Amino acid sequence: MSDPQQQTLNLPSLIFVVILVGLSIRYFFFSASSTNTRSSNRGRGADPVQVDQLQQMFPQLNRRDIQWDLQRNGGSVQATTERVLGGRGLER
Repeated sequence: MSDPQQQTLNLPSLIFVVILVGLSIRYFFFSASSTNTRSSNRGRGADPVQVDQLQQMFPQLNRRDIQWDLQRNGGSVQATTERVLGGRGLER
């Protein structure tokens, strides 16, 4: 049969496994900081500096549509710019 010494888990390995499992649980279940930041950004209006920046880049767009799109995508100027350049417009 097999040696009982090989079947046991030594203390450093056990500590490593416990820490790894704890960090994994924390990462998957309690890492809502990015989600909270996004949802808090959605709750308020778009940043006027970002709206002005997009208005200067695309003067044909309505300021209100730019604000709505920034609020919809979490304040991402890049996403709004890609949407406009892709020809999709900012329709509601």
